[in-house]
Amino acid sequence: MAFSLEGHTARAFDGELSALHIQAVAMGALVIEQVQLAVNAYSNWDRATATLVLDRERRINSYDSEIEEAALQVIAKRQPVAQDLRAVFAIDKVVTELERAADEAKKLALTVLADSETNGFKPGAATVREARSLGRLAVVMIRAALEAFDRLDPVAAANVIQQDQEMDSEYAVALRRILTHAMEDPRRLQAAIEAAFIMRSLERIGDHARNIARHIGFVAGEVDPNATGVLPASFSIKS
Repeated sequence: MAFSLEGHTARAFDGELSALHIQAVAMGALVIEQVQLAVNAYSNWDRATATLVLDRERRINSYDSEIEEAALQVIAKRQPVAQDLRAVFAIDKVVTELERAADEAKKLALTVLADSETNGFKPGAATVREARSLGRLAVVMIRAALEAFDRLDPVAAANVIQQDQEMDSEYAVALRRILTHAMEDPRRLQAAIEAAFIMRSLERIGDHARNIARHIGFVAGEVDPNATGVLPASFSIKS
């Protein structure tokens, strides 16, 4: 579905806004694949898959730059206000969240590449299970957030925000197990620290999905996801 809001008076602006939206959704699909690949690379301790994640990161960064530049051009040419400005602002914020989610996925790949030659901190079976579980939930959340964004569906967005509570609970359980094992055997401390960072990255991906969902209400003119309730007095991309 192309991004469209009622009340636009300029057909050209509608087209530019739809193009931004389509690019953001395409970027989101790539980020979902990145998370899946990164979790597989970590779970299987697969250097080739980890390398693929890093190679694909360049395309995600390109999307980020291209959409930011296009958004700046839309603002400069059309000087949108009110709801139209909120739409451009929200799309840019969604792209920022996607780029940050991809950065978290990259951390999993870098962990594999850093340790795979020495096999120093290869995760145990319990850590692998937890990484896969958190990874699946992160993917579900990002996909649902993007679908809600695509449809501008505040009900679906609210469901994503609720899912973040499940993610937080699973993360807490995983972290508690990791720390318990580290305390039982100090020799596991370094491996436990690394595993804890991996779980944190997966939990952060869920947070970025939650933030995407929050921006949907902003487009609709409801509550500012940054809790100010209004647009910034001086609007700028990446603010």
